[in-house]
Amino acid sequence: MSATPDSLWIVGGSGAALQVWSVVRALKGANYVHRGFVINESLKFDCEGLDVIEENDFLENADPSSDLIVIGIGNPLIRQCLAQKFAQSGFRSPSLVHPSAVVGSHVRIGCGCVVMSNAVLETHINLGDHVLINLAAIVAHEGSIGSFTNIGPGSCLAGEVNVGSQCDIGAGAVVRPRVRLGDKIIVGAGAVVVGDFLEPSLLLGVPARPVPRIL
Repeated sequence: MSATPDSLWIVGGSGAALQVWSVVRALKGANYVHRGFVINESLKFDCEGLDVIEENDFLENADPSSDLIVIGIGNPLIRQCLAQKFAQSGFRSPSLVHPSAVVGSHVRIGCGCVVMSNAVLETHINLGDHVLINLAAIVAHEGSIGSFTNIGPGSCLAGEVNVGSQCDIGAGAVVRPRVRLGDKIIVGAGAVVVGDFLEPSLLLGVPARPVPRIL
């Protein structure tokens, strides 16, 4: 008799969760079954009959030995808080890589990462835990991406770029070779980063420069 497969739950109920679901749909032969979504607020899309469970109910009733979670929330700080909360309760997080993504040699992918369609991880790259590599994003050779960081759709990180944890690289942003970005850096959509920024910053423009954050 074959073992019962684990159940996979996506944490989140809006756009990022929907994108993660698209990766799950594309994967064939996985050793888990997608059961549904764990949410704090109302679901923003049709879940097509899958289960939807409130977060506290899930934490009280789910079985960490057979229930897996992946974070489907784009905000890096929220993703970190949720990942740590579920990990402390014993839940494991698989990494999901869309079949159309290109993952080269010597690429390490941490737990809970999601690599979306048409993304490229060229070679000799290290991803921390719970990193999101969005649609058609490119990370070239010898790069590193810290935990909980979001690499936006269509962005391009050239060779030997090091990005810290809890960063958010906007859609279509470009980072030149050998640039270092510290933790909690936000790079706006379409920005071009040509130098190092090690302190938490919001970077906008071409070339990108730090600007005050509007709360």
